[in-house]
Amino acid sequence: MAIDPGVARDHAVSFLRERLSSSGLDRYVIGISGGLDSTVALHLAVDAVGADSVTGIVLPDHPSAPENMQDARDLCKTVDVTWREANIASLVADYTDRMPYDVDTLSLGNLRARTRMVFLYLEANVHDGLVVGPDNRSEYLLGYFTKFGDGAADVRPLGDLYKTEVYDLARHIGVDERFIEKTPTAELWAGQTDEGEIGAKYADIDPFLRAYVYGDKGVEEAAETADVDMDTAERLAELVDGSAHKRDVPPTASMADRTPLG
Repeated sequence: MAIDPGVARDHAVSFLRERLSSSGLDRYVIGISGGLDSTVALHLAVDAVGADSVTGIVLPDHPSAPENMQDARDLCKTVDVTWREANIASLVADYTDRMPYDVDTLSLGNLRARTRMVFLYLEANVHDGLVVGPDNRSEYLLGYFTKFGDGAADVRPLGDLYKTEVYDLARHIGVDERFIEKTPTAELWAGQTDEGEIGAKYADIDPFLRAYVYGDKGVEEAAETADVDMDTAERLAELVDGSAHKRDVPPTASMADRTPLG
């Protein structure tokens, strides 16, 4: 069952307000891509702590569609937050040029995501802020994020919402329809789309995840429950199972024979 968008909005706003207050820091920092998730996260942060306590960061690179970058700039101006822009293309190119090997497309996309993370945390460090991660539950469960890249954040207001619920929330809080109608993409390489890379529509992904991850159903039963074909179900299950390391805290070697301090 999908969560009521009004309830989701109130929970997210209360969460963001409380987390910033308890941190003793001054502001939220959000990477603004021109896509839906960062747009919704920005609106929620402004509702929670006010525009004066939110900074938007626009970080284009060669794959970034000019219209998405312009939408990102326009959004920051519309909600009246402080915002900064830095093109990361030369940094990414400089790094890859120094490597003694060719960097494949996926690795290059991950490099872009991690470069953006560096800028977000620089802003947060300099101006006493927390970084907002706009990733949703669907992406998190599928491992559809870059480890220590867009997966790095201090707070995740949308992290318990499936992508289809983010659409409902966006409409509830009055997000401009142009952001809602966009094809979801991380723009980590030319022509990349979320659903194309995952291999399924979010309308199919979310009910499968509910059944497979939280309904304690096997792949075949989850496929039947979600009304998706077995090829899609097996693909989604493989993504969930194969990305567990992204969701786990890095393991630490236990020094069992260490003498206790003191």
